[in-house]
Amino acid sequence: MSKTPIEVAILDMNDGNPNMGIDCLIDIITRWGDQKNKAIQYQVFDVRKKGEIPSLDFDIYLSSGGPGSPIESSQEQWDQAYTLWLDKILASNKLVLLICHSFQIACRHFNIGNVCLRKSKQIGVLPVHFIEENPLFEGLQDPFYALESRSYQIIEPHDENLKKIGAKIIALEKHRPEVPLERALMGIQFSPYMYGVQFHPEGDPKKLIPYFNRSDVKDNMITEFGISKWQNTIDLLDRPETIQTTYQTFIPHFLDNLLK
Repeated sequence: MSKTPIEVAILDMNDGNPNMGIDCLIDIITRWGDQKNKAIQYQVFDVRKKGEIPSLDFDIYLSSGGPGSPIESSQEQWDQAYTLWLDKILASNKLVLLICHSFQIACRHFNIGNVCLRKSKQIGVLPVHFIEENPLFEGLQDPFYALESRSYQIIEPHDENLKKIGAKIIALEKHRPEVPLERALMGIQFSPYMYGVQFHPEGDPKKLIPYFNRSDVKDNMITEFGISKWQNTIDLLDRPETIQTTYQTFIPHFLDNLLK
C-alpha cells in the first residue's frame, strides 16, 4: 500500500441530521483505496451546523446531499462560506463531486439554470439518462438507475453561464413524454475535475433495502405516494443490474481521475 495517503474531505450538508449517505461515501472511498492499494485518510466537515469548510489542501472533495431549500439559505453565513469555497475549489483543479443539495447550491451560485421546487417530491430508484459519453458512465446502461430524494430541481439551463465557466450538461432526468414539463438536469461537468449530480450515486442497496422496509419509512412513503411506489422501489433495489451497478461504478470511476 502506498505510503503517502490520499486525503479526502467529506462535506456533510445534512444540517446535523443523521444520514446514511455519509457512511456510504466512507465505505466507497475505503474500498476504492483497498482496491487501488492506496492509503486513504478522510475528514468529515459539518458545513451547515458548525460552519466547517475544508482547506484546499485535500486531494478529493465529496460534498453530500441534505435536507431543506437550496434557495432560502443563500443569505446564511454557512451558505456564503460554502459558495466562496465553490469559487476557490473550481479554480483549484482539485477533484470534486457535488451530490444533490450541494449540486443544487452550486447551480444556484453559478446561475446554471432555474433552481426551483418540483410539482411534487421525487423519491425512489429512478432512471437517469446520460447525454454524452463520459468515463463516469462506463459500465452503465442508458438509462441507468440511481436513488433520488429531492423536492427541488434545475431546469431551463443558461447556456451562456455554462460556457462562461466551461461547464457542460452530462445527464438528464427520465423521459416523460406524457408530462408536458421540461426535463431536469441530473448531471453537470463543471470542469475536468469538478462534477455535480442530482441523484445519489453513493446509495448502497444493502443499506437502502432495510431502510425502506423500516416501518416508519414504509408507512410514510405509502401515505404520501401509494403502496405501488414503495413496492417498485423495493423491487428495483433488489435487482443487481440497477442501483447496485451505479453504486459499484460511478464514484469509483470518479475517483480514478485522481490516478490519471
